[in-house]
Amino acid sequence: MLIGHSSLHKKPCYNEKEKRTMVKNVFKKLGKKQKNNKGFSLVELIVVIAIMAVLVGVLAPQLMKYVEKSREATDIQNCDSIASSLKAYYSDKEDQTADVEIVIEGTGITTGASDAAIVDSGLTGAKLKGKNWTSITITYTPSNGSVSYTIAGGDDAYYKVDENDAGKFIKNEG
Repeated sequence: MLIGHSSLHKKPCYNEKEKRTMVKNVFKKLGKKQKNNKGFSLVELIVVIAIMAVLVGVLAPQLMKYVEKSREATDIQNCDSIASSLKAYYSDKEDQTADVEIVIEGTGITTGASDAAIVDSGLTGAKLKGKNWTSITITYTPSNGSVSYTIAGGDDAYYKVDENDAGKFIKNEG
């Protein structure tokens, strides 16, 4: 007997026929496992759809609030751009003494759209996007260079005009 040689460590010798049989058996077992896996059951799919419906029902109103808030922020940005244009344009016009009034509605600028400051700034297409406001009036007073805003129909809006400073929008806490 050889030292260090053990019959336990012998590798089995398979002939070609035995090897092919073993490979076929492995593929048969794998094939059976794949055939039994048919996908999700109808109950599982219904549960997933129900969970998604609940999530949509809960999250949709919150999403709509943010969309409306974004629209109002866009309206405020448009108003500020118009106010800046009025200030820049009329700062050089010393003969302008009357107040300049621009009215923006959902359909566009209804009063003052032909004003030279609006035409020069390219804001003639500005219109209200928010659903809570019916119109915003921007008034520029050349004598002191102040701008004031007046909002119509903004009770449910996320922003309002500051009562102390009509030239600023603030968050509506009410």
